[in-house]
Amino acid sequence: MPRLFALGPIGARIALVTTLVAVGMGAPASTAAQGGLTITTPFPALSVQPGSSVSFDLTISASQAMRVALSVEGLPDGWSTSMTGGGNEIQAVYVAPGSPATVTLAVDVAEGATGSTRLTVVGRSGNESARLNLDLAVAEAAGGTVTLDSDYPSLRGTSDQEFQYNLTLSNDTPQQLTFSLAAQGPQGWNVAIQPSGETRAASITVDAHGNGRLQVTTTPPTDTAAGMYPITVDVNAGDFNATADLSVEVTGSLKMRLTTPDERLNTTANAGAVRDFQVIVANDGTSPLTNVQLSGTGPTEWDITFEPATIETIAPGETATAVAHITPSGNAIAGDYAISLSASSESTTQSLDIRVTVETAPIWGIVGLLLIAAAVGGMVWVFRRYGRR
Repeated sequence: MPRLFALGPIGARIALVTTLVAVGMGAPASTAAQGGLTITTPFPALSVQPGSSVSFDLTISASQAMRVALSVEGLPDGWSTSMTGGGNEIQAVYVAPGSPATVTLAVDVAEGATGSTRLTVVGRSGNESARLNLDLAVAEAAGGTVTLDSDYPSLRGTSDQEFQYNLTLSNDTPQQLTFSLAAQGPQGWNVAIQPSGETRAASITVDAHGNGRLQVTTTPPTDTAAGMYPITVDVNAGDFNATADLSVEVTGSLKMRLTTPDERLNTTANAGAVRDFQVIVANDGTSPLTNVQLSGTGPTEWDITFEPATIETIAPGETATAVAHITPSGNAIAGDYAISLSASSESTTQSLDIRVTVETAPIWGIVGLLLIAAAVGGMVWVFRRYGRR
């Protein structure tokens, strides 16, 4: 019995031309034994290329229930076959009246194969057997081209976002092709490619004169400097391959941080008096921060201004210092108050919540002391003048 060899991905380079080869001198596609055992296929004669793979859909039927062992005869040197059913490689099937079994026979053609070859699928169950002749004509590589095009080959954005490309793979050949997929970007970039709507698929099968859709996604490292970066996509199916050159224009990431020199988030102030509070604006991104606007909000009748109110530019990795002039309301009573300081530039904004403790102004303490002294002095004067009467 010929051995069945396991294949890799089936149909990697298939050329199906079902009208080129006759079954042969009127020989039947299948013969039936006494028990009604038959093996059939809709396309028993195919044209293939050297080194390609081709598959046949086989149907095994019988007029009575039986276990049928399957094998292939006439396999030339360098060729291999495998049979699969139900997602597994099989050597036998069980059939019953009205319940035929379906099997896929894969044939791997040798690289140097020429001429025509007849393979015979044999089914045996006890003394009964059925045979199916399969004819394969080895033809030269078929013509045609394969192209790979992107809807938008160049994208632009910041380094903290994902970029996605949609590509069309066109198979302008007379054969079905299965393509392996590969995509590569700069070192440290995360690049992935898969058929559209699929996940974790490393190949795509495209019918003759058909199209397939691919999706490429890439994410640069967050610290990628501004510039133009290439992404290369390659598809391969034996002698057929195509390449798409994509690009990403990184404008850099915008990342701003608002803090204080000593990282303290509280201060003190007097009602109606200006209190200066220093803040630092840091650029932690890879693009310059431009036109940074500084502002603040507080309780009613409080006044908060900045010097400067606008910072023209802050280079990546650099900082800028500003002073917030905080003036509590003139009638603010002693206690803690919350204010918010913010810095905004383009699409990024940062803020700080500051606690301001309003204290009693010194003038009122002095006035209080004077009032107390006046009261005490008045009592002394009254006591001295009227105390002995």
